[in-house]
Amino acid sequence: MNAAREVATCLRGSAADSSPAGGATLRAEDLTVTDLLCGPYPGGVCRARRVVLDEVRITYPGTEGVPGSCTTARRVTFSGQVRFRAAVLSGRVFGLVPLALSTAAVPPVPIPYLRLTDVHATGLWSRADMATTSYAAVAPGDLHSENCSLPSG
Repeated sequence: MNAAREVATCLRGSAADSSPAGGATLRAEDLTVTDLLCGPYPGGVCRARRVVLDEVRITYPGTEGVPGSCTTARRVTFSGQVRFRAAVLSGRVFGLVPLALSTAAVPPVPIPYLRLTDVHATGLWSRADMATTSYAAVAPGDLHSENCSLPSG
């Protein structure tokens, strides 16, 4: 019976109960992950040694009476012990093959290197030992506001 529940959860692509409602939304031109492993962790959490995002826009939903925010950067690098999950993650594998899935549906097979282009993720949660950015800005707004355009530099 537990196996049936786990399969149903994977097919629904649900995130763990501890994730905020909706989570963050991510758009990036390029995502590169090294030493990726998903699957055996609860709630669809994936682990990686390093995640690099280029031309990034991340929006965080607001709550009633509190506006959301938009973080933009030319590059964001997460390193150390990186953890993340996404209700839906889509992009093109090595710039060619379209892919869309939940991190909860990724089989527990180690992937030493993965590159996605035209990346879009919803229901995003992430944590890392270290994060570095270049040409970053944080402002109130959402993906469609003028505050969420990539900074020049």
